[in-house]
Amino acid sequence: MIERAGVRVMIAIELSIGVKALGAASSSGYREPRQERSRKRFNAILDAAAALLEDKEPDDISVYTLAESSGVPPASIYHFFPDASLVFVALAERYYREFVRDMDSDPPAGIASWQELHAFRFSEARDRFNERKAARRLLLGSGLSATIRARDLEVDRQLAELSALELTKLFAIPEIPNLVDRLTEMLVVNDAIWTLSVHRHGYITTELDEQARRAREAYTRTFLPEYAPLRDQAQSEEASDT
Repeated sequence: MIERAGVRVMIAIELSIGVKALGAASSSGYREPRQERSRKRFNAILDAAAALLEDKEPDDISVYTLAESSGVPPASIYHFFPDASLVFVALAERYYREFVRDMDSDPPAGIASWQELHAFRFSEARDRFNERKAARRLLLGSGLSATIRARDLEVDRQLAELSALELTKLFAIPEIPNLVDRLTEMLVVNDAIWTLSVHRHGYITTELDEQARRAREAYTRTFLPEYAPLRDQAQSEEASDT
């Protein structure tokens, strides 16, 4: 479908921007290699970091701990990451890319409202977080680094742009000024409650996920109409009236 193709183009652009932002000497301070052999080492380090985060906080993980777990010599780790904390910045970027790619999946058949669409998209994100303790520690943890927090807000805006595109393709909604800004704010509201859940319980509980749903829907109702017909349905009704 043209609509889905448009979403895929947007995702490809966003992912391309993300890769370029990392570069050979990224603004985040670490080096993402291009050669296959080096990439295997780089990914082995990130895999080891994710495994270690199951039981440890980032501050408890050193380059030498990573070297022992990954089988990559400390010198090679320092080549990619001048500081151990940059490993977690790169790992966070891996998770961010996964979240953006999730937006390329088609929503299930039968979705008839923006509320149902958001419920589907946020359930995907919730499940991804709950399946990965490392993602919860890095992106929803109380010790979030300034670098990851800044990137988190950038990704929220990317996701809001994709959400705005999907909403306007699927539903007949009026033109809304600053729609991307409002959707970004809705994402921040949701993440705040998920962060509270992780702080209290270690994962996103059913109860606090429900509170997050209520909060994001209440906020979204301040700029989206309660009912927005499917675009195909609205066009059919207009055609029948002429």
